[in-house]
Amino acid sequence: MLQLAPTIVSLKDVTFAYKGSKRQAIKGVSLDVKEGECVAILGPTGAGKSTLACVINGTVPRFLEGELTGEVVVDGQVPNEVGTAQMASKVGLVFGDPDTQLFGMTVEEDVAFGQANLGFDYDTIMGRVNRAIEDMRLKGLEQRAPHRLSGGQKQATAIAGVYAMLPKIMVLDEPTSMLDPEGKARVFSIVRYLNKSLGMTIILIEQEVDDILQLADRVYVMKSGKFVFGGTPREVFGSVNDLKSAGVRVPHIVEFGDLIGSAEAPFSVEEAISVVERGAWQPAASVETGLADDQSISGSSGNKMQHGALTTSFDGVSPAVEVIDLEFKYPMGAKALNGVNLKVDSGEFVAIVGQNGAGKTTLTRHLNGLLRPSSGDIRLFGESILNESTTKLCPMVGYVFQNPDEQLFCTTVEDELRFGPSNIGMDKDRMEQAVRDILLDIGLDKYRQVWPRYLTKGERQRLALASVVAMEPRILIVDEPTTGLDWLESLQILDYLEKLRKEKGKTILIITHDMNIVSLYARRVVVMANGRVIGEGTPREIFSQPQLMEQAYLRRPAIADLSDALWGEVCLTPQEAAYRLLESSRTNAEVSQK
Repeated sequence: MLQLAPTIVSLKDVTFAYKGSKRQAIKGVSLDVKEGECVAILGPTGAGKSTLACVINGTVPRFLEGELTGEVVVDGQVPNEVGTAQMASKVGLVFGDPDTQLFGMTVEEDVAFGQANLGFDYDTIMGRVNRAIEDMRLKGLEQRAPHRLSGGQKQATAIAGVYAMLPKIMVLDEPTSMLDPEGKARVFSIVRYLNKSLGMTIILIEQEVDDILQLADRVYVMKSGKFVFGGTPREVFGSVNDLKSAGVRVPHIVEFGDLIGSAEAPFSVEEAISVVERGAWQPAASVETGLADDQSISGSSGNKMQHGALTTSFDGVSPAVEVIDLEFKYPMGAKALNGVNLKVDSGEFVAIVGQNGAGKTTLTRHLNGLLRPSSGDIRLFGESILNESTTKLCPMVGYVFQNPDEQLFCTTVEDELRFGPSNIGMDKDRMEQAVRDILLDIGLDKYRQVWPRYLTKGERQRLALASVVAMEPRILIVDEPTTGLDWLESLQILDYLEKLRKEKGKTILIITHDMNIVSLYARRVVVMANGRVIGEGTPREIFSQPQLMEQAYLRRPAIADLSDALWGEVCLTPQEAAYRLLESSRTNAEVSQK
């Protein structure tokens, strides 16, 4: 008789409100996790996922104070009673930003930190450190300073530091949110190893739904502090409409299966190919209608213009941005840019992609004078800016940082929008009109008098963007606009950027690791690696070059892999691939009738 694994985490009707807040962060949550399971928790930002993670290891309410009700039992103990220090040996918590968890001068020292605080002897500590470094694939980096690691290596070090304490349970709170595709693949590989090979219980909070399909035993979706539904991955991801209602992105392959009417949601490219080849599909009415309405999709042309295609005309004079043989070396560091050449026309929407450390941020920070080149030239609208101050360039080039908290200074939302315009001497009436219009456009009008720190991460991201837009720059650079945001918030940010491009004629440059965003919005993609531009073209052209993608350590969207396998061409969205399948089927039917 099959023996069921014991329950290691049990939550019954758990509710929590932070001190000083009337809003309940989690409301009546119940959850049982079996020993050795991998349970994924999905949901929009602000759903209560991180609060739930902190309840499990006792951080809430021991350090993050508030009112906790309900029953929480973890490995036979009540976290709130035994304290976080004792729970640390049972529950390891890894955050999305590894820099908040790295304390040592070297990787080795950092991995030893937690055990030293638990009072283990030297031999025990070093034995665990060596094993953790080996298992997390950090061999050879033992004496490297954590700040000199790549994003993926930093996150692996943070996980190693928790893993070395040998907890029974690992809770990972969006561990890949700040990583490039290679770093994400590395972290998910580590999580799979911890769970499948070592039998560690994993609770994984994530926005990367594609990887959850193959990794999780069970999936729960949170919204507004509650679990709205849950089950096996097939049960959860088979409920496409429910996922969309909850604000969770539907994996491309799953959405393609839903659009073509597959009886069971395909989870992989291979499964989707099997559905198509067996003819086990019947397209939804929306696909039929979409094909009839969009005659630009032809069987082999693959020339459907994605959302975000250029609709404004160039001025035909000078590029908005021209970078010529640009080189840059950080003091006491390696050369970050090595002969970069780039042109961006007025009104373009350009995505700059590449792995962490490729030089993307370094390049764009030259465009408004935050960095000065070692050699080469930078021209904006035909004029060199090498001798121009950042103060003079700010009205022309707006820069939005990856972390919005780095550029929010004021006590109210509306004052934040006034900060930039007032510092560049904008007329007061014009400034006030801009503030009113932008707050309405960005959806923050009701928060005019709110302290920015009270906003959610997505709202702060929109505010940081709005504070730069208020200065009316002709060129707008946004570094990782979707980091830490859920899918709906990401679309809100990008839709607003596209609106600025179409209606205001802005030139938009985004730095991103999200190839789904690239597919939907970018007109042109610039690929960087090792401080150089190694390729550029439309998303379709870039995704059609697997060697280039591999060289830049990028992963194209799964729908591109599927369409390439089926027809030898790249589709950018599940809708486009569904149209392509339907058209191909009709063409084959016509040929067979002849």
